Formats: sequence, C-alpha cells, structure tokens
Amino acid sequence: MRMPGIRLFRTMTFLLLVVTMTSLPGFRVSGQEPKPESRAEEKKKEELPLKPTEKVEFTTDEGTWMSLDVSPDGQTIIFDLLGDIYALPITGGEAKRLLGGMSFESQPKFSPDGKKIVFLSDRSGAENVWVAEADGSDPKPVTKGRNQMFVSPTWTPDGRYIVVSRSTDPIGTFSLWMYHIEGGTGVQIGPPDPPLPEPGSQEPARPRQNKMGAVVSPDGRYLYYSVRTGAFTYNAMFPLWQIVRFDRETGETTTITNAQGSAMRPVLSPDGKKLVYATRYETGTGLRVRDLETGEERWLIYPVTRDDQESRATRDTMPGYASL
Repeated sequence: MRMPGIRLFRTMTFLLLVVTMTSLPGFRVSGQEPKPESRAEEKKKEELPLKPTEKVEFTTDEGTWMSLDVSPDGQTIIFDLLGDIYALPITGGEAKRLLGGMSFESQPKFSPDGKKIVFLSDRSGAENVWVAEADGSDPKPVTKGRNQMFVSPTWTPDGRYIVVSRSTDPIGTFSLWMYHIEGGTGVQIGPPDPPLPEPGSQEPARPRQNKMGAVVSPDGRYLYYSVRTGAFTYNAMFPLWQIVRFDRETGETTTITNAQGSAMRPVLSPDGKKLVYATRYETGTGLRVRDLETGEERWLIYPVTRDDQESRATRDTMPGYASL
C-alpha cells in the first residue's frame, strides 16, 4: 500500500544490566525508611514496559501487510504500520500518528458510531485488547490477560461489545470471545471446543477448531468467521480455511464456502447483503465477493497481498480491510 509521506517515530531500547555493590557506613535519613511494596505495586513494576533510550526518525510513503479500517462517515482511514496506528484522510494528505511509542499497536477498528477505536496493544507488558477515542486519546484496556494472544478485534453493531479471537491453549488454536467495552472476564461464543486431555493423560487431544477474523451482521444475529480444524502443521493439504456462519439465536453453524485455495478474513458490506473474503488462486491471493441472498460470486480484485494461512497466523490469515 502506498501513501503520502509519513514521518515515523520509532524508539530503540537497549537493556543494560548493572550490578552495583556499595558499602557505606551507617547512613540513615530520618523518615526515609524503605516501605514494603504492595502486591499491586509489584505487579505494576513487573508489567512495566522497557523505556526508550534513543529515537529514530524516518519518512516513508508505503508499507506492507497493514490492517486498516474506514470511519462510518467514509472520511478517514486508520491503519497500523510498524507497531503504530495512524489516521489518514480518505482523499489523501498527511497521516497523523494516533497511537505508538514503545508499545506495539495493531489492527484498529472504528466503533459503529465512529467515536472510538478498538486495537491490540502490549503497552501493559502483555498483549491485550484496548479501546480509545477516535483521535487516540484516553486509551483503556478491555482485557487484562498476561499469557494470552488476541487477533482481529471487531465491534458488535450496538458498539457495546468487542468480539475477538483469543488463544490460551498450548496447541495454539484461537476461539471467539466477547467482552464488554468496560472490561470483564468475557464470554466464549460459538460452538464450544472439546476439552484438552488432563496433564499426564495418554488420551490424544481431540481436534480443536481455529476461529479467526469474526465479523458481526448488522442485526447482530450472525457471526461470520474463518475456521480451520487444528493448529499449524507442516506441509498441510489445501484447503485449510473456510468461512462459516454462526447463528447466535439457534446455535447452528453453517459452512458457506468451499474454496480450494481456502476462504479467509470475511468482511460484510454495510447492509449485510454481501460478503467479501480472501482466497488463494494459483500463485496469488485475491478477494472475492458473494451475494448472500443469491449465492453468486465474482472476483473483486486479484491479486492483493500474500496470505498467512500456512503459518501460525498470529496476526490473522490476512491483514484487515474494509467495505464501503
């Protein structure tokens, strides 16, 4: 993707371990006795990110594998680039950095009313889901995990909840979770996964589904997402991923694609009548659009960028894109 010149500010950190041994005669300042730290203070210190020691500045007009979204009014593009999040007028111009610094911020999405954005960030010391105002101000954590991975957060139509793929299991599969924007433990949505064997058990693990890139229908009833049975394996046979539709009212799951090059990263049109998805064909990956009422399909654009379906897809199988 090419864009007007963007000035990037990235920081470089050098970790220096210093061991100092000091021997001083009895020296005490009245009222300066060290106080034991509370557990909350200890935890905060444990999660404190490294501090920058040097700033590197450069300008670029292009990037690769950037996730983007368009504001509901169609006026602004937000995108991630090298761990920062920028806003750019859709007509062109100068990009403005909204979020960045030492933390790695990615996969921004506008709320339905355009007033907020959801994104992923490790600014707390671990990757979590965050929400901020549309201009990047007042960022707040939605999740507060320490050993979890998140992929492709999106909004419910009412703007009250976030749907995101989350992984905590040792085999690296992702399941779908929904969180209120004010936080909380969240609830798992979609078909339940089979339990993992008990530690020390000789029972083989039953295949678990990998669920990524969810999008919610405008009426809130359906979830569309890409599914792969099992986690990463070498030399896997195609197709690996297909798009399914989960009915939140009935609990039914329906596979709606049968693409030989896999079907990934679904995006709905604003009216919910068309669905765009990525698929690989020959040596490239492009986007196809399907009419959900008639079932008719056609190529929208080919090729676009490489997909990531044969790896662990820790940033989803395709970068985020938007439909106007």
